[in-house]
Amino acid sequence: MYLSELFLQTVYGENTSMAAQEALEACNKELCRRMDGVVDEIDCLHYFFNTDQKDEIISPNEKYQELVDFWDVYWEFDHEVPDAVREKMWLLQMIYEADANRITWEKENRKKRLTSGQVDTFEMLCRKFEEKFGKKELAIFIRDRTGFRVWEKFELQGFDGEGIIPERDFAENELLKMFESEGIAVLIVGRIGLTPRRFYGYYVSSCEYREMDKREMDDLKVKLTEDNPMAEHRGKIRGCPTAYIERTAG
Repeated sequence: MYLSELFLQTVYGENTSMAAQEALEACNKELCRRMDGVVDEIDCLHYFFNTDQKDEIISPNEKYQELVDFWDVYWEFDHEVPDAVREKMWLLQMIYEADANRITWEKENRKKRLTSGQVDTFEMLCRKFEEKFGKKELAIFIRDRTGFRVWEKFELQGFDGEGIIPERDFAENELLKMFESEGIAVLIVGRIGLTPRRFYGYYVSSCEYREMDKREMDDLKVKLTEDNPMAEHRGKIRGCPTAYIERTAG
């Protein structure tokens, strides 16, 4: 049975932590059964992606899409499941690792399509993020019929010298999307309740880059005070980053 269908069938309308946990465990058991013998990183890559002879990703396959479809029905229950249970779920580990691989693949493909000038702008923007000290959050605004609105918001990780991590690839991929159309990236530095937080806004489109002025930033800050759980949901890699199960053959 398709994993999303199995989850919904097992939950069967019960919005309780126990029902969500039981449904997650049922889906996890089913994926483990299917992936018996798929152990190392390359095996998993081949399982969820179409690859070439050099093990480079060509495209996600139908098994990856099944993980996405499962996550789409599961994520609202995720907070109902204790962390100690989530971290032992092979399914959530595979979702996170597969989504991280997809993001890196997308990021590299997007970057190849940029002009040399756009690459310079993108790399300059990343350096600006690295140069700021303190806790960092990033909000991405996109335009709709009424103007710009918050599309996603997330903690900015990997821009403090930690090296390349999936969360940095995620942030870079979202920034690169703005070069394909347009958007505004707002960098928020500092913690609520301590020293005043600092806000930096950057407008990016396929043909323009500029820093936002104070009046524009004041308007954007008002929108950032609104409760927006979907923006926070969009700002996360799917799956559980702390889940880790060491699988062995047989």
